[in-house]
Amino acid sequence: MKKTFLLLAAMMMAVCSYAQVWTAAPGNGVQRKAPAKVNKATITPTDGQMWWGYMNESELSNSTTIGIGSPTSFITGIYVPANNEQIGGATVKAVRVYIADELASTMSNMKVWISKSQPANINNADYVQDIKETLTDGANDFELTTPYEVNNGAFYIGYYVSSTNAYPIMSCGSDAIDAFLICAPGQVAWSDLNGNGFGKLAFQILVEGANIVEESATPSDFPTVYTIAGNEVTIGVDINNNGSNTINNISYTITANGTTTEETTITTPAIAFNSKASVNITFPASADPKKVENEITITKVNGVANGASNKSAKGNIINMTDVPTVVPVIEEFTGTWCGWCPVGFVGLQSIHDTYGDKVVLIAVHDSDPMTISDYNPILNQVSSFPSSFVNRAYDVYPHPVYLKSAVSQVLTEVVPGSVTATAEWADADKKAIKVNTETTFYYTDDNGQYGIALVLIEDGMKGTGSQWSQTNNLSHNANYNNSDFSFWYNAASKVTGLEFDHVAVAAWDIASGISGSVNSTITASEVQKFSYTADISGNSLIQDKSKLKVVALLIDNSNGRILNASETSIQGDASGILSIGTDAAQPVEFYTIDGKLLNAPQKGLNIVKYADGSVKKVMVK
Repeated sequence: MKKTFLLLAAMMMAVCSYAQVWTAAPGNGVQRKAPAKVNKATITPTDGQMWWGYMNESELSNSTTIGIGSPTSFITGIYVPANNEQIGGATVKAVRVYIADELASTMSNMKVWISKSQPANINNADYVQDIKETLTDGANDFELTTPYEVNNGAFYIGYYVSSTNAYPIMSCGSDAIDAFLICAPGQVAWSDLNGNGFGKLAFQILVEGANIVEESATPSDFPTVYTIAGNEVTIGVDINNNGSNTINNISYTITANGTTTEETTITTPAIAFNSKASVNITFPASADPKKVENEITITKVNGVANGASNKSAKGNIINMTDVPTVVPVIEEFTGTWCGWCPVGFVGLQSIHDTYGDKVVLIAVHDSDPMTISDYNPILNQVSSFPSSFVNRAYDVYPHPVYLKSAVSQVLTEVVPGSVTATAEWADADKKAIKVNTETTFYYTDDNGQYGIALVLIEDGMKGTGSQWSQTNNLSHNANYNNSDFSFWYNAASKVTGLEFDHVAVAAWDIASGISGSVNSTITASEVQKFSYTADISGNSLIQDKSKLKVVALLIDNSNGRILNASETSIQGDASGILSIGTDAAQPVEFYTIDGKLLNAPQKGLNIVKYADGSVKKVMVK
């Protein structure tokens, strides 16, 4: 059953969204193999013909149905890029539409369409054919009145249907690019559902004159991987089968630093035609702590020469001298107007209770009294409230279960660098904050693409008036009658008197980092120092400067992800480090009285190590 728990939970929580979103059928949906029965128009390919598509029949055992939660009409299909090596010279003769159990009777007004662009409505398509045949559960084959000559051009092809069911569109298998395009005219714009966990559209086309070789394997480029210098590393490389025979084994070579390995043969998972699978490939060790581009070339498939036109793929392996500790960052997007945002309120508290200062928490408010425009470059990427980004690598509904899962994943990941930050008031009136960062990378790179963004967060924010009242859809909602959500379950639909923690009240270059904060030339284990004075003189969001903290985010601008982070209090604020800041040397590390390293000083007695090597006991009130 494919991601059923996550999808059902997301629907159960009824995410506050600006628009309708695609969801899978609640309950059991289809979640079983589509029936084998077909209608009388079933087409058996003749010589030179074959059924082609991004899905195959074996994937029907892992299927579901998709919709927007209400009956409507849908346009759905697939996209075939220009110069497709398999069907670029072929002719499309027919289409096959798979319909899930008991849904054919809910469908009407079906049409087949082909177009060079996505139609805003079905009448805008280049080719439209009404379907007069009676629909049946399972495979429905429809011959095109006018066959379509591909001529190596790009095109969209699919079907239109109206349904009295809220989730009528069948999908199967795992996601793939261009394999599931859908819109609900007048309600939801065109979407490519790749990456959403819904799989591929259960749809195929009958082509004549396709160029299909028997043995063909094309690897996909893989993302940057980190390892300790001198160690081999195993990477899951996606292998696509564009050949008619199932792939059972491959032979390959790897080229790095101008050297090519001897051919290696390994057994793979069975990869059917037009399917892909992740295959574990072991890449050779490199002793140099630097980024090395590795290229894998698949030379043979099932023992014979690989017939693919593209046999190679590339990726970078960063070999490091050490592995730094990772500090995960949760950016939660919320607002007092959002009735489901108490889920995120509980989610952040749960993470704080579990991980303490090992995880950085940032609550980003929108359209309420704590709204922060500095965060707009990231807020513009948010499609619904509540939601959260974990290290900007995972888009997570901020329920405690999902946040803990994502944080656990980040804590297992290897990153190439670390950052530490200290902060002090730059003036007696506390109108500016001087932030000092130290960034260390564990590999050498002449073209690093990193930056440090700064965020100012405040705890205990509160106010009066209706806009400070948190809307609460969890109130007496049976789905939240448990210990985690007991406060919100028992509370009214509007909750007053709350204090909001981890609130972002200012940010600097939040998307890519401050210019010059990290040098592009990186030397392994070398500490890069950076100082920035943050002006807060005009900031009207801040309520209590004694409750402010500074967060430094180390950002990888090659992919936009947060690699690491550091959170620190501001020296000299009213909550007070009594002696820090009076010495000319800067504090660099904080410890508990029993020697435990801290990210920032805590209330009570702290052991503080300074840059000049001195160590002092400091009391924080």
